[in-house]
Amino acid sequence: MNEKKFNRAFNIFLVAGMAVCLLIACIHNLQNPGDRPWLIILASVGALMGVISTILAANANILTFVFGLVDVLIYSYTLLDQNMPMTLALHVFYFIPMEFIGFWQWRKRGGSASGESTLKARRLKGKQWLWTALGFIGVFALVMGLRWLFDTYVSHVPVPDFKDMALDCTMTAANITALVLMALAFTDQWYLWVLVNISSIIAWGTRLSEGGPESSYTIAQFLKYIFYLLNSINAIRIWLKLSKSDSAPVPEQAQGLE
Repeated sequence: MNEKKFNRAFNIFLVAGMAVCLLIACIHNLQNPGDRPWLIILASVGALMGVISTILAANANILTFVFGLVDVLIYSYTLLDQNMPMTLALHVFYFIPMEFIGFWQWRKRGGSASGESTLKARRLKGKQWLWTALGFIGVFALVMGLRWLFDTYVSHVPVPDFKDMALDCTMTAANITALVLMALAFTDQWYLWVLVNISSIIAWGTRLSEGGPESSYTIAQFLKYIFYLLNSINAIRIWLKLSKSDSAPVPEQAQGLE
């Protein structure tokens, strides 16, 4: 099987698999009289839009930002309902504007909605890695401080749960850093998306295991990030090839043109 056929089959597997899982989860959850049917269906639609968005991103298709915007809007509402303030603030004040910025940046670098990947991807080099790492650490420290202030003075939590804070803020910092790299078409974004997906699986898995009235639709978010993780792993392979020319040494006769 050649690469194009493999990608097509893998993408179909992700979309179909997610759709089937969500359908089964919806049928099961809608049988519980205490649940909110409209929210279960809404979360499922958002999760499916998110999977489609990440598949398009993996294949360097600019329509990823259109489907991503729908996913972010729906996901933001579920975060509000789940009381995850830092991640909610991230999506409302950062992710939504970045969907538009990313669309504009990809168009500048040759991104299109065609079936062929025409985006000029690149890789972090030298000091760019250092600045990315320092940026991640700085953002993590900032959101940890903000989350502590929120829990202490707004939510009046007697003893803030450091484990819950660290997980929420890790997702926030990784999301912020990865989305900047995504908007600028850096292949290295996908390593951070893997971190985001793993931490999100843990976070939503914890919410799901706790039960409660919200657990009926948290399954949609839990399943979404499992499929996100599978897609991210495949995306690393695709984007390494897209950015292959960016990592190649510049011929001596062309160095003066840089």
